[in-house]
Amino acid sequence: MTHRKDQPASNDMEIDIHVHDPEKEAARKEWRLHEFNVLTIIAVLAIITVFMLFGKRPTKSAEENRDLTACPKFSVSSYLDGTFTSEFAKFFNDTVPMRSTWKAFIAGFRAHLGIPYDDVVIHGSIPVIENDQDPAPAATTEATTEAPVAVETVPGAVPAATDAAPAETEAPTEATTEAETEPQEDDGEIANNILIVKNRGVMLYGGSHSGGERYAELVNEYKTRMGADVNVWSMVAPTAVSFYLPKKFASASASETENIDYLNGFLQDVTPIDAFSALEPHKDEPIYSRTDHHWAPIGAFYAAEQFAKDAGVPFAPLSDYEEVVKPGYVGTLYGFTNSQAFLDDPEDFIYYKPTADITTTYYDIDMTNEREAPLMLNIDKLEPVSWYLVFMGGDERVTHVETATDNDRVLCIIKDSYGNALVPCLTSSFEEIWVVDMRYFEPNIISFMKDKGVTDVLFAMNTFSATGQNAQKLRTLLDQ
Repeated sequence: MTHRKDQPASNDMEIDIHVHDPEKEAARKEWRLHEFNVLTIIAVLAIITVFMLFGKRPTKSAEENRDLTACPKFSVSSYLDGTFTSEFAKFFNDTVPMRSTWKAFIAGFRAHLGIPYDDVVIHGSIPVIENDQDPAPAATTEATTEAPVAVETVPGAVPAATDAAPAETEAPTEATTEAETEPQEDDGEIANNILIVKNRGVMLYGGSHSGGERYAELVNEYKTRMGADVNVWSMVAPTAVSFYLPKKFASASASETENIDYLNGFLQDVTPIDAFSALEPHKDEPIYSRTDHHWAPIGAFYAAEQFAKDAGVPFAPLSDYEEVVKPGYVGTLYGFTNSQAFLDDPEDFIYYKPTADITTTYYDIDMTNEREAPLMLNIDKLEPVSWYLVFMGGDERVTHVETATDNDRVLCIIKDSYGNALVPCLTSSFEEIWVVDMRYFEPNIISFMKDKGVTDVLFAMNTFSATGQNAQKLRTLLDQ
């Protein structure tokens, strides 16, 4: 075989071989991965930005029981003085889309890391303030509880106590457990004026002697205006702190029982109802919710039983009611504290439907828009935090209950939200029941009660309302 002169022999051929460089290839892969990560982050941030800007913003918080900040109206003057910008920032931050979901996720994440959520572990005691200093009490502004969301707030700071001696309380016990020896007290945590111990929330009470005196003065005036023929009753309900505050934290709260006894001493021709003594024998029962600031329906039942006894009216036993049990209840205290302990250990919400023959009529707070509806709301479609709305569906309405009881006794309950749970328990005790929330009712209360032929007036509210700012609403009802 011969070769052309212009073609080199095969063993003389120059072969162009591509040499693989592992370092360069790794660098290219790393760069491509970096580009992918950057683009992914940009895409995620873009999606989040669009979601935050255009996602549906909530108007209410069921967990916190409050209306969220409303979007301010724009005006040139408010923009120039900075008011609009400031208010819009509050609105934007307070109404994050999927707010409840994010809060639950963050609470769980922080709990997993062992990070307390704005809590303070109490190692010592909080000093007791002398009563002659008597600061304005930290008030519970119990607000709208209209379906489907209850809107109520509680104090946001640790309350200043009066010179009242701390309540004689026992360490918290789990509801419905068998009797046991003195339990070992766990360290508790404080969040938004609430002690959390053994997965129970306890609102710390500030107390106020002067507030109690103001309450008694107002109730006395109701008695004077209604006249000698009308019975006036005062039920200032204790809260969970009177029964479940561990002794080691006793100085962190004023004594509700001492403050109730103090204000009762100023009542004139008004009969006090001792709800504490009615509840105390049942403290090992679930008389207060662990996860909500209200008393439980069974607690209200025992208090109503004491009232019926004092008022000399009949009272149906619990066996006459239909018991309804709804598991998975996490109430308002989660919203106030963001404590994962409540989410991890929900409770049963147990309420009792009267079987007596009753007719319930509702009115708007100005006594217009009359309509009939059940006394007990169907709460099957409500979020668990709103289940306390089962009683009449909320506060911003006037309720009239006509019963089969024939005793010519007409009761008017002037109340905060604690009074809601009393109403079903009294449907066999009075011929008629009118229910007025002191925060919202618009007509003059004395003219209203005289027009309705009221024979008995029951003031029913918790200690935070009676010795706090809510009691001033009683003056408004008299004067409007």
